[in-house]
Amino acid sequence: AGTAIRGWVRTGATFRAWATPETGSSPVCRYYIPPDLGDSHFYGRGHAECEATGRAQPGLVLEDARFMHLALPSAGACPASTVPVYRVFSQRADANHRYTTDRAVRNQMTARGWLAEGDGSDLVAMCAPR
Repeated sequence: AGTAIRGWVRTGATFRAWATPETGSSPVCRYYIPPDLGDSHFYGRGHAECEATGRAQPGLVLEDARFMHLALPSAGACPASTVPVYRVFSQRADANHRYTTDRAVRNQMTARGWLAEGDGSDLVAMCAPR
């Protein structure tokens, strides 16, 4: 929404998503992480992860159970005509996540101590349409 969040800087990087369900897509939920927990957002992949996140983190605010739709990887591999989306976690009390389609950016973040989250040997979290 264009609001300023302390410590955030826009990268200019983007990835595509489907606004409505498509064949092979999965809903991605959006949780708000309140200021006392990080002042950020978390995007969960699929119903199972979204429900588990809500149970494990009752202080988060579910903004939308179907914020966007992306494909899920199978053993870390994305379907044809999609690109990997990597998710890294800050591992700090003031929780933050970063989402990128650039493996080099993901690797820079993990070199700084962030935790890569995803499936398969490449740790792919989700798959975005090309």
